[in-house]
Amino acid sequence: MNSADPQRTAAFWAALLDGTCHEGGNGYVHVRGGALLLIVQRSPARQAALAPDVHLDLTTDDRAHEVARAVALGASVVDERWDTHGAWTVLHDPDGREFCLA
Repeated sequence: MNSADPQRTAAFWAALLDGTCHEGGNGYVHVRGGALLLIVQRSPARQAALAPDVHLDLTTDDRAHEVARAVALGASVVDERWDTHGAWTVLHDPDGREFCLA
């Protein structure tokens, strides 16, 4: 993941994923959440916004609780969506990166 503030981004994702974050060297911050490893690297804000990035779809047994927790950690709700397969909430992380909780 690209971020203008890798520590802030890593702390958000580590908290959301009930994981940990630690310095990976060379300005990288590693986030481990279960089997998932996210690597956050410093990138100027404009470059971070334009660079190809990642979109995570996360599942939970209690979406309302996890959405509220994500918002308390710094995320913002973008939309609520649903189709024949179920419902999900679209959010932005503190860098404006979109992710979904289903």
